[in-house]
Amino acid sequence: MVDRLEINSPAPSTVIDLDGTYINGNTLKIYLLAGIRHLIAHGDCKRLAQLSIVLLKRKIGVISHSEMKNAVLSMFYTDNDVLSSFKKKALKKINPSVAALISHNLRQGHCILLATAAPEFYVRTIWSGDFVATDFKPGCENPECRGQIKLNRVREWLEDLNCCFHTVVTDHLDDAPLFAANSAGTNILVNPDKKTLRFFRKLEPTHFLLIEEIADLGVAR
Repeated sequence: MVDRLEINSPAPSTVIDLDGTYINGNTLKIYLLAGIRHLIAHGDCKRLAQLSIVLLKRKIGVISHSEMKNAVLSMFYTDNDVLSSFKKKALKKINPSVAALISHNLRQGHCILLATAAPEFYVRTIWSGDFVATDFKPGCENPECRGQIKLNRVREWLEDLNCCFHTVVTDHLDDAPLFAANSAGTNILVNPDKKTLRFFRKLEPTHFLLIEEIADLGVAR
């Protein structure tokens, strides 16, 4: 009976955000810059002008961040050269402390999940494991894998793999639902800004550690 219970016990999991967490920086910006370099290299003035208009509209508040994001992703969606350039740049920005934590938790038997609002088509170029991301298609409404939507998809993954919450790693208050769901586990912040720190310090009963504290324990090295 004891052996059967041990076999069926859920495995611990580590859920990791992408932008500002696994990657030092914003992957949309990395992708955008890869696209701009491509347009300049090919002398594509028409698409450069179109892109400039999109970015200007966002800057002056005519369009939302989501609309700007969809326009940028749609513009370069089928361009393998841009995707290849993005991959090279993004892989150079992997956070070594987070990578070390992933390796440590893998050795401890954790299932690892990358959970991000970034589009799945470029996430798969820089991450070989399980992930949940925004299902992006040009010209379509693409609800972002963020907040409660992200939490729901993480829970589905946990159920499918017979895993349980254990560790959540992020840099942003958008992942407050994940921290709250993992209130009995280990929540880790990576280089949070002041707004995010203030938010999570007021969020009860959720507690968190900074990635530097994990490193001091000899885990994220």
